[in-house]
Amino acid sequence: MVSGRNLKRVHFINRTLLGRQRKVVDMGTEDRNEYVDIGEDELLVQSKYMTETIEERNDLIRACAKLYKEAGGSVPALRVSAHQKLVEWPLRSPMPAQFTTLDAAQPWVLYWTANALTLTGSDLVDQEMQQRLVKKLEALFTSLGYAGGLHQLPNIACTYAAIETFVLCDSSPDAWSRINRVALYQFLLRLKEPEGGFRTVCPVGEVDARAMYTVLSVASLLQILTPDLAKGCADFLLGCQTYEGGFGACPGGDEAHGGYTFCAVAALAIIGALDRADTRALLDWCSARQKNEERGLSGRTNKLVDSCYSFWVGGTAAILEAYGYGECIDKDAMASYLLTCCQDTYGMRDKPGKPADFYHTNYALLGLAVTQYNFAAGETPADIECTPIGTPDICPINPVYGLPAKNVRSFVAHFRQA
Repeated sequence: MVSGRNLKRVHFINRTLLGRQRKVVDMGTEDRNEYVDIGEDELLVQSKYMTETIEERNDLIRACAKLYKEAGGSVPALRVSAHQKLVEWPLRSPMPAQFTTLDAAQPWVLYWTANALTLTGSDLVDQEMQQRLVKKLEALFTSLGYAGGLHQLPNIACTYAAIETFVLCDSSPDAWSRINRVALYQFLLRLKEPEGGFRTVCPVGEVDARAMYTVLSVASLLQILTPDLAKGCADFLLGCQTYEGGFGACPGGDEAHGGYTFCAVAALAIIGALDRADTRALLDWCSARQKNEERGLSGRTNKLVDSCYSFWVGGTAAILEAYGYGECIDKDAMASYLLTCCQDTYGMRDKPGKPADFYHTNYALLGLAVTQYNFAAGETPADIECTPIGTPDICPINPVYGLPAKNVRSFVAHFRQA
């Protein structure tokens, strides 16, 4: 999708510099419901010089076209029970040896799976399950933050995933009171860098927008976001916005990326500095991530669509919508991609031809929630309001935190009173 003011420039680049044979189409708001229907054998993306990326996208477009044709113009229903079976499995059964690669991401597996179950209204994350989750998280807690596995260093990514999981434990007696806020605050302060950023782990972790968001998210949920933590954060994040409109990992030159863009935008919302960003360029960048043929969202320029970006980019769009900047993605098209092209036998997948997994199931369901609600800002980021569009399959979410809205409100209210 190309905004009107840049269309002539894009035509010049394509025709004169790149030698592209296919015309760029200006996709304004009025065109968003007009999908491109193509044949399975049609070569849609054409270029004088074919590249691996172009060939992969043509294959993906054909695969999506086949699924849309089989759907006969309708959008399949969400197969809730089938997807719940995938994400319930690691919470109920020992993980096989093939999953040792996730040994350093144990809090993330808990969050992805428990969150996906809660989003779909499952009663499987009951009090007994929540007590087990809390017990596991306590085993991963060090004298500072949470580690990815036993005998590992604590880091802010796994600490974030652990606190996200705690938020879901709303019916386990005293679960939230077992969080050591004093130790966590000291851990967050240790991660702070003089220029305003945070490290992912001491003393050698990365300093980037991801670390910034995870720190600010944890601090705001636990109500320990102090001026010392927030100092310099806005300037660091604003320096990550690129000429494209999205955000990169670090200030000064990184490529705009869907994951880092979400982290930066959500963090700016948390500290009340979103209005300092170039939101017009950001809206354009988010809109440009949606592909008219596949209908899904990609994470970077010239990359393939991926269901996880239905939240990383779609969640960014939801935050912008909540704060009054307008809508920048076609929600119906994105829902069509998720439900038609990304449902596997069990769980949600990245794209056709890929297997389902815990990560994509969680973020695809969060992305689906983005398409099923309208969002409006509340008094704080924890109070974002959701108005259903039709009859949703997913419970209302808070797009800043990637969690059910009611859990976020209850969790924050608990610590406001602590």
